[in-house]
Amino acid sequence: MSTKNENVKQLGIYLLTVFAFMLLFVLCIKPLKVSNMAFYIIYMVFSFSPAIASLIARAVTKEGFRDMKLHLKLSGNFKWYLLAFGLPLICFSAKFLMPIIISGHSDWLSGFTAQNVLSNIFTLAAMSAVMSIGLIGEELGWRGYMDRKMEPLFGTVGTCIVSGIVWGLWHLPMDMAGCDGVITDAFIMCGGRMIQLTLYGVFLMWLTKKTDSVFPAVIGHYMFNESQGALANLLYQGNIPENADLGAITTVFEYVPMILVAAVFMIMMFHDKGRITKTA
Repeated sequence: MSTKNENVKQLGIYLLTVFAFMLLFVLCIKPLKVSNMAFYIIYMVFSFSPAIASLIARAVTKEGFRDMKLHLKLSGNFKWYLLAFGLPLICFSAKFLMPIIISGHSDWLSGFTAQNVLSNIFTLAAMSAVMSIGLIGEELGWRGYMDRKMEPLFGTVGTCIVSGIVWGLWHLPMDMAGCDGVITDAFIMCGGRMIQLTLYGVFLMWLTKKTDSVFPAVIGHYMFNESQGALANLLYQGNIPENADLGAITTVFEYVPMILVAAVFMIMMFHDKGRITKTA
């Protein structure tokens, strides 16, 4: 069997296994809502399902457990760790703050004092070193395993794009299962999030390729989840009226930061590809 066929087989086993976990979670989510403890246990199993699926695929195909990218590789890569931490914070700051500033309501941002901002940044930094370890359950599979299997099939740029799409689709049934109402409303509610996840998944895979480690993606994933909450907390400390409504301007800025991130990194990936080609 050729290397390409082996990668197709291994990738297929991984994806079938991880999506089987996702289907099981979707089928169980409503019955499990009656028990918080049962829901938490199943949710944790689901969160680690990409890592579990990668281990199953490795065992079934007898490829072994080498090169799992479980190394920090800080030397020469510290800038990518800073980027993983800082970029989500910058993007979501633009998403939350720019509509308020442009609409002339800067007085609503009284919670953004130097002390509050620095305190939140240090808290996020400290927590990212501890709490983000749980995200290895996802990154060991999505970035650590898929990277090695997709690269021979799609190349560097293709791997980043395809993996972003797959990661976004993996969340869709789970998000829709949590939506109440008709199916069309669920698609509308979840559609925007799928775009965000897909574009951000491209960035996370790109980080993995740059560093050959899952840990920058782990930190970036953590900041994607938690920086929004930290910013919202600072907003709540301000003087925002209860009936505040910025209208269409909020919608305009909803996805602009993530689209810009995707555009920047697509340009950088194509630049890297062109440089590699010229060198060769």
